[in-house]
Amino acid sequence: MDRYLLKNIIIIILVLVNGFLLGALTLRQTAEDRSRRQAEEQLVELFAANSITLDPDAISEEAPPASLTLLRSTEREREAAVFFLGETLTQEDRGGGLSTYTSDAGTATFRSNGSFDIRGTLCAEDAEALCESFCHAFSYGQPTFLLDQDGSGSGSAVYRHNKLPVFNCTVTFTLENGLLTSVSGTLLPKEGSTIPETREPLTAPAALTTFQKAHRESGAVGSAITEMHACYELQSAASSALSLVPAWCVVTDIANYYVNAITGAVTSG
Repeated sequence: MDRYLLKNIIIIILVLVNGFLLGALTLRQTAEDRSRRQAEEQLVELFAANSITLDPDAISEEAPPASLTLLRSTEREREAAVFFLGETLTQEDRGGGLSTYTSDAGTATFRSNGSFDIRGTLCAEDAEALCESFCHAFSYGQPTFLLDQDGSGSGSAVYRHNKLPVFNCTVTFTLENGLLTSVSGTLLPKEGSTIPETREPLTAPAALTTFQKAHRESGAVGSAITEMHACYELQSAASSALSLVPAWCVVTDIANYYVNAITGAVTSG
């Protein structure tokens, strides 16, 4: 057979094969899109039956993050202590997972479960700016403050890991007459190791179904779901390593709810 003709035949076969594969992928994607729309419509109807409006656009298409285990970082704890107390510190290991740092400015206490307290005269001026700087340096979101006319009150921010919020991991700042007197909350290491999942994490639609069941059983308030997004839940114990597990934040017109993507537990925040 003529070599030129054989080459053309091969090219035609390859084009036909590629066209078949493209068509198969298109059909598969179309079927998946149709299945997803049907699932969304069923969810909307399910919530409507309980007098809750669910915006179909609020149903997230994100994949839940992987679970992580975190090992305590004494270096990060010292960095946080230095941020507020200065470089000249006296460190003491008090046993039981308790570590303290002391300077003329005050005392910082860190625990193995990630919680910490720093107390003293931590800032003489522009306390809010210092708090914002701390949040930026240690992976917290933008803090919000509730202060009276004398500059007394508090502020707080939520920790973020890989840009995802850890809803039950926060830092709180206490101000008195414009002076920062205490910082407390939970401080996490920068990095974590992936934990192999023993079960498939809940997808967004599955999390909404779980939330709807919990809502019906508990009578939790809320008449509309306006948004949902992936996040983490912190799990800690004094005798074990810290861990971050995937969760879903369900935003309603009344409050935010969090669905643990591994256990299905629902909490409000």
